[in-house]
Amino acid sequence: MRFLVAVKQVPDTGRMSIDADGNLVRSGSAGMLDPYCESALLSALSLRTEGDTVEVFTMGPPQASTTLRRCLEIGADAAYLISDRALAGSDTWATSRALEAFLSRYGCDAALVIFGRQTIDGGTGQVPFQTARLLDVQQFAYVDSVRREGEGFVAVQSYDGLTRTAKVPLGSVVSFGGIDLRGAIPTLQGHLDAQRKEIVEVDRVKLGLGLYSVGIKGSPTRIVRTQPNAPERKNRMVMINNPATAADLLRQEMEGLR
Repeated sequence: MRFLVAVKQVPDTGRMSIDADGNLVRSGSAGMLDPYCESALLSALSLRTEGDTVEVFTMGPPQASTTLRRCLEIGADAAYLISDRALAGSDTWATSRALEAFLSRYGCDAALVIFGRQTIDGGTGQVPFQTARLLDVQQFAYVDSVRREGEGFVAVQSYDGLTRTAKVPLGSVVSFGGIDLRGAIPTLQGHLDAQRKEIVEVDRVKLGLGLYSVGIKGSPTRIVRTQPNAPERKNRMVMINNPATAADLLRQEMEGLR
């Protein structure tokens, strides 16, 4: 079986900047593999058995190849970079359209197309849903785990405290909901093997996409305003010897948060 995993290089969230159009500035900034995507990749690797392949793909600028290289170090078998200046500024809809075009040409035989729930630089969580809709395949969100069963798979999903077990047919889109806080540490052999693997580059023309269907021109979203979110923290220290008084103070503080 062939598993295709969508990954993304995201900027260091502590050093992000915004351009005049409200888009994240990615060029020249240090990037890393999105933690949701890394967790999804690790889940895909756990499904791999003899004869299977786990392949990663991303849409981004040329420097996103470093993130793909890390995926190869972790254990991915192949990597694809969807990169074209015309793709810059894509919103979730234009991104999903480009990913659908890629999957239709390069991943039509995938047993599963795997995403993380969202990415930390956007957090909309819309791309897996939109890509599945454009591909006209079933989509399973907030997945905790997937196991093989017969000719397909079984997924366990979590929805606000509820657990759902569902049969997943071949060709479906699956988005994993969590983050593996342990991450992945590549081995020395994995690092050496990754350096020898080719990253296949795919541009807009190879995907058969027109200039007005991608990037800013193909994005219906318009950013009206952006601003940093710097919540104000109010701390105070009190000295209380009476437990009853302390409990009453805590109750008042908690009521004020409602």
